[in-house]
Amino acid sequence: MKEGEPSYTAKQVAASRAAHLRFDPAPHVLEDRFAELLLGSDAGALIDLYADGGLWILQENRIFLPLRARYAEDLVFESHRAGVRQLVVLGAGLDSFGLRRPAPLSDLRVIEVDHPATQRWKRQRLADLAIPVPDHLSFVECDFAATSLTSALHGTAFRAGDPAVVSWMGVVYYLDRSTVRQALAELAALLAPSSAVVLDFMLPLEVLPQRYREIHDAMSAHLGQAGEPQVNRYLPDEIRAEFIAAGFARVDLASSDEIHRRHLGPAAPKRSRAERFGIAVGWR
Repeated sequence: MKEGEPSYTAKQVAASRAAHLRFDPAPHVLEDRFAELLLGSDAGALIDLYADGGLWILQENRIFLPLRARYAEDLVFESHRAGVRQLVVLGAGLDSFGLRRPAPLSDLRVIEVDHPATQRWKRQRLADLAIPVPDHLSFVECDFAATSLTSALHGTAFRAGDPAVVSWMGVVYYLDRSTVRQALAELAALLAPSSAVVLDFMLPLEVLPQRYREIHDAMSAHLGQAGEPQVNRYLPDEIRAEFIAAGFARVDLASSDEIHRRHLGPAAPKRSRAERFGIAVGWR
């Protein structure tokens, strides 16, 4: 991130969600009607980047980024049926689940944790739009370079003795492995039994199709200029090992292909699937 500015990639994620609604046919995998609103004056230009005929990797993101959010939200529903009543969204960006929390989850607390610059920008956008912050939604500022998650959550709506779902999407590939390892260990110590941490990860270039290797240098330069370089990739067995070493009891893994089949089936848009991601769920 650039000093004092909201996250560039947080805006891109919101743009991909809005573009999914605008350019893809119903039924949509994610109905995020707040994404375009939160983007503000940049919305039109950002969303248009994801239109048909644009850069192929952005069209992949137009499907997969809503899919990964849907995967996490499905986990919240499943965990709620098992008695979980709190969701922590790490690196929340412009996530809107707390604003559109479904009626069946009426007793779910949602706690968003993010860098102060991004979170303050988002809260100002909500104020500008006159969108009230519901009582079940709270915001926690945390600069992970200076403050531990445990310290940041102390004294907030988070209840350490109760199980929780922690959604940590779109983050770990911007962190080095030692930081991820430390964060997982902290989460394992912090979370009550029956809690879950869900995150996505990127696969190493050498196991990916050629198209990703061809675009890698250009994408890396672009993200580096935005102050948000991607620095970390895992094989599935490596991310599983990180969870287990941190103290989680078990890990469920899903490839992006499995996620596409689960939610889109034979009606999937006829474009290349995002093959560079996986999703892991670590259970306490």
